[in-house]
Amino acid sequence: MNVAIIGCGGMGAVHAQMATNCGLKLVACADTRKPKAAALAGRYGAEVVSPKAVLARDDVDIVAITTPTPTHTGYVIAAAEAGKAIFCEKPFGRTVAQCEAAIAAVEKAKVKLFVGHVVRFFHEFEAMKAEVKSGKIGRVGFVKMYRGGIFPRGEGKWFHDYAQSGGVTFDSSIHDCDWLRYAFGNADHVYCQALQRSKPEPIDYAAITFRMESGIIAHVIGTWAHPQGFRVRTEICGDKGMLQFNSEEAPISVLMRAQAGGGPSMIVPASPVAVSPYQLEWEDFLGWINRKHKPRVTPEDALEAVRMVSAALESAKSGRPVKL
Repeated sequence: MNVAIIGCGGMGAVHAQMATNCGLKLVACADTRKPKAAALAGRYGAEVVSPKAVLARDDVDIVAITTPTPTHTGYVIAAAEAGKAIFCEKPFGRTVAQCEAAIAAVEKAKVKLFVGHVVRFFHEFEAMKAEVKSGKIGRVGFVKMYRGGIFPRGEGKWFHDYAQSGGVTFDSSIHDCDWLRYAFGNADHVYCQALQRSKPEPIDYAAITFRMESGIIAHVIGTWAHPQGFRVRTEICGDKGMLQFNSEEAPISVLMRAQAGGGPSMIVPASPVAVSPYQLEWEDFLGWINRKHKPRVTPEDALEAVRMVSAALESAKSGRPVKL
């Protein structure tokens, strides 16, 4: 099968490699920034085309959408109408309504849509989920999750526009919100406090508390306030024991904040395993396309993740808990 990439920045490059690792052929690259498309296309012998031309090509079986968040569902709808299978980076869309419209288009066209909630494929998180399911730590009562690092720049600094990106809550904490639902079921209420500062330096920090339908209390911290780097921590507390994961087991260190504009444009979490979690999600998607199994992430799962972070931002704005 052949794949085309719409959005040739950092995540576009990641998914081009993962799709190629899975035996797919990259045949077309599209981006509003032609040099980006040309650079990625040159690595794989692909053609540089417009997004509209991608959808019109008969030799494209799968379209991978790795553009900024607000554009995701528009491309999903167009790709569905063109009859393509679709891989869309998370977040699925910027609003619940956008996601619902995209799902309707996918269902009408009878095409397959996979949204890249990659934390479901990280070995550490799968191991924690398995331990919980086995009952090893007993009945879970409290979960604490932490994720974040530097403030990403992104092309055109679109992450700095909170109306577009939704900030750390929408773009980063959505990983943890999705995994919480995956591991522990639906959330009932959410309360959130968030800082979304633009000047003099962009800094974003969110503290989100969920009460799950099961009664579990889950606390999610998302931060784009680190001077450098990226880290993830998780604690799961049961009545028989506790699970802990820390991506950075290190002594106390002092980090000085970089100069404005410094640092990479984005951070892609790493996993020290033979097969990347990003490749595993592509393998899962292709298995679904080939009717070998159901996908680990459904479009409805991606919609619910957007619903959770949208409710969190609504709570941060109102200062009140929000029922999901």
